[in-house]
Amino acid sequence: MKTRQTLLTLLLCIFFVLSGGIPMSLQAQDDCIPIPNGNFQNWSGNDDPVNWLTTNMGDKYGTPTVGFDMRNVFKTPGKFGHGVRIKNASVLELIKKEKPEEFAKLPASIKEQLRKSSFSGSLFTCQGDCENATLSENEIFMRKNMFFPVEKAPGALCGYYKANLKEGDKLWIFPYLAIENDMSAGGVMPGETASVITKSTNDWTAFRIPLRMLPDRTPVKALIQMQMVGSGFPVTPPYGMGALELVQKYPSTDGSEVFIDELCFCGEADVIDADDPILDTIGIGTGTGSGTGNDDTSGDETNELIYIATNGSDANSGATSSPFATMQKALTVAQGKRSQGKPVKIVVKNGTYRQEASVSASGGNLPPLVIEAETPHQAIFIGSEPITVNPDWQSQVENLYMTNKGTLHPDQKPIFNAANYSNPMNTSVPALLVNGKQLQHQQGGDLRNSSNAYMYSPQLFMVNPGGVNLTSASVEVTVREHAIKIVNGGNVTVKGLRLKGFPQASIPQLTEQQMPGLDGVHAMDCVYE
Repeated sequence: MKTRQTLLTLLLCIFFVLSGGIPMSLQAQDDCIPIPNGNFQNWSGNDDPVNWLTTNMGDKYGTPTVGFDMRNVFKTPGKFGHGVRIKNASVLELIKKEKPEEFAKLPASIKEQLRKSSFSGSLFTCQGDCENATLSENEIFMRKNMFFPVEKAPGALCGYYKANLKEGDKLWIFPYLAIENDMSAGGVMPGETASVITKSTNDWTAFRIPLRMLPDRTPVKALIQMQMVGSGFPVTPPYGMGALELVQKYPSTDGSEVFIDELCFCGEADVIDADDPILDTIGIGTGTGSGTGNDDTSGDETNELIYIATNGSDANSGATSSPFATMQKALTVAQGKRSQGKPVKIVVKNGTYRQEASVSASGGNLPPLVIEAETPHQAIFIGSEPITVNPDWQSQVENLYMTNKGTLHPDQKPIFNAANYSNPMNTSVPALLVNGKQLQHQQGGDLRNSSNAYMYSPQLFMVNPGGVNLTSASVEVTVREHAIKIVNGGNVTVKGLRLKGFPQASIPQLTEQQMPGLDGVHAMDCVYE
């Protein structure tokens, strides 16, 4: 059985979210701006609407005699022509229908566990060959395919729905408008209750999700996501990355279903005034910082500037001529300035940094924080150190080595919980560097045909170093979990850093947004080795 539930997590992490509440009545939709296949007339199959990506799990569960359909998205009769049906399915539903006697014998706790294992249905706008782009982990999918162009800023997302929602489940509809660099141009504002469908209805019901544009930002593209969520997801979601976190925490239950049809952008755009207090709420205000205390603010008149350098000191002021030495010090000072309402930029001077830092960034409730390399890719953070344990490399065949030591350094990271390692989707592995070159972790397959790659388990390393004699090579392994651990970072951008030797995902991620340690951070033009 094929699942794309983890891909959903990866897709979510690239965007700063604008979110909201319940359907409202819709007037005539004759002012609609078309959305590619927003009327769901075009399908490549019974479960693949053209211009959309679904989280379908495959065709049938088990043997052909079981005949239980575990898909999440279906073609269905719509208000006009065809529509889309998003329906959750779980193993519990299968057992209940196909094996009622066994279902009756299950303890309540097991039923609840199976019920919560429901694969929450989801649907994203997507152009081109989205499925192959996703399965091949093509970053173009994240940067290009999810968006579709818009010619003018809309005032709302309009459409029709029917719903059969169980146990308090909801449908969260997320329209996102962006400028060229994917940063937000507008969307649903805090306090709105227009993008979470909560009521079941057997009749096609109009909804209208109001959108507001940020000042001085003209959208050129948009994406739409529809996500089934559980009862704990609020009718008015929090602004910023908090909404995404809640989506992951509250999967919906088996059997809930929603029908959607005739989506389009409609109405005239409402641009937020630059003095509107809502900008302070979402952390995208104009800012009043003047750079006081730093001796170089050219080009960043509204930002407080903080510098770090390899020859700096944390006893310094943080000015360009008196830089800090550590990112931790810079982040601590930056958070103090942000709490005073000042946007901050941390400039990382060229050099190699063997350090890690962490901070809770308070989501989108503080002014922006930018962490940027002074010269793109010349500020290098390294998370590895030379191994200190004799690995006793055993040559297996040509270009293939193995050691039964799963720990090559006493401080090797991550430290594994064996119970968690069984789920590779949520597992990271230590990076391995040979003669300064970072190898790519490989989850499976024939390593003999994959040079400069390795496989890892807590019990062993198996390495194909690409023709290098591993017994005499310089080998490094991860000893730091992250360069910068930012929790709840809804208004933080990291730009132009080079990161090397930090833990890698056991299964490679789709996008640079999965930079180790960063939670809710917009990463731009970063290089990962």
